[in-house]
Amino acid sequence: MTRVVEALKDIIRQELSGRLTIKDSLDSSIAWEAYFGNGKLHFATSTLGQKERLAYLVKQHYADLNLNEFEMGQSDYQFICHQWQSGKLSLQQVRQIAFTCTQEAFIHILAIGNAEMDFDLEAKLDVLLLSVSVQQVITPTKEVIWQWQKLRPHISSPLVRVYLSNVDSLYQLLWQQLQSTKAIESYQTALTQNLCIYSIANQLNIDVQQLSHLLLPLVRNRSAQISGYGQKQDEARPLIACVDDSQTVQNSVKITLESQGYEVISLLKPAQAMTKLIRTHPMLILMDITMPDINGYELCQILRKSPGLKNVPILMLSSRDGMFDRLKAKMVGANDYMTKPFTSIELVNMVNKHISQALVNV
Repeated sequence: MTRVVEALKDIIRQELSGRLTIKDSLDSSIAWEAYFGNGKLHFATSTLGQKERLAYLVKQHYADLNLNEFEMGQSDYQFICHQWQSGKLSLQQVRQIAFTCTQEAFIHILAIGNAEMDFDLEAKLDVLLLSVSVQQVITPTKEVIWQWQKLRPHISSPLVRVYLSNVDSLYQLLWQQLQSTKAIESYQTALTQNLCIYSIANQLNIDVQQLSHLLLPLVRNRSAQISGYGQKQDEARPLIACVDDSQTVQNSVKITLESQGYEVISLLKPAQAMTKLIRTHPMLILMDITMPDINGYELCQILRKSPGLKNVPILMLSSRDGMFDRLKAKMVGANDYMTKPFTSIELVNMVNKHISQALVNV
């Protein structure tokens, strides 16, 4: 292990040209790269997650930049150069983007401290957009570097993936700050997709360091799981919610679906179901029609007005088999209808069909 600062001093003093690769000891899937020419800095980036990083960094000042044009196998630097060469951005604009990317990369390079490094004297950039001193890049960011050094034992960089495993902890953490169920739902949605912090911050329009500090308590108490960028966490089992006041039906649904690899939450009190559904955000909802306090039709209408639940498939369960009941279920927003009693095979086939459609539409 060598101190990153000492390696940079040697490159500057000897006026070296080439590419310095810095491996992140806390995330073996990630390394950072910095290109030099005669001791001057030309560009710096990460080896993975370049599209997510670039999307986050350019959003504030270049919201119209179309990242869908970022092609498979293309580097972020090649993408930036192409924006200039194709006349979509001016030379001044692409230089500013290159500087922003480089400066942000150096925050995380210097936060590492000691690292395994390699210097390739032959590596160079085909097109030169930038040539600045290392000091010019890092001087304005010293406070940010220090903050990331404190975060690193728990969150090594914004490239790590975060997966929320305890929704209740998120609500407890954010309620006093946001006082909005809709705002917390946005966080829940972003934190249950196994995205890297750059992508989560991009979705939530929040700074990556601010987001990382916010997530730190959840990481410490293991309500949120951290994994390396290239080490995707195993996907959680699809969550199904069953809203039915019959314990017998609940037991049957739970045994049947959990044997097929689903996770099932049982909601026996329909009047209290809304809060639980918002917090857990299931992939599919099974709902009885005839229930006390509030019937399935009314609850379905309410769910269709919730921003976080309006697109979740709802399957009505009922002992009624009339055309009017099926039509009414469709009118209030239900996706399908199943008559009780139903067999285990019928239930599994119906759920599999709608879960498959939901995954395609994600």
